[in-house]
Amino acid sequence: MKTQRISSKVVRARSLAVYELEKFFDYIRTIEPELEPHQAIVLTAYILSDLPNLFVQNPELVARIKEIATNIKQKRSRN
Repeated sequence: MKTQRISSKVVRARSLAVYELEKFFDYIRTIEPELEPHQAIVLTAYILSDLPNLFVQNPELVARIKEIATNIKQKRSRN
């Protein structure tokens, strides 16, 4: 089996995503404090799986994502 090397940029980006997910399921527990940590994580996963539907229903969110992506790409081209 061939192993693929993961760049340090990808590792840092994944770490940031995990950090933000942890903050999000902590936030979920502020909405529903009786959830146990693992339940908040499951609910977070459900919310993530439903995000495409949220975007379909809210085109302004898609526009915002595109705007942020454009900013990220522009910063990349300057470096």
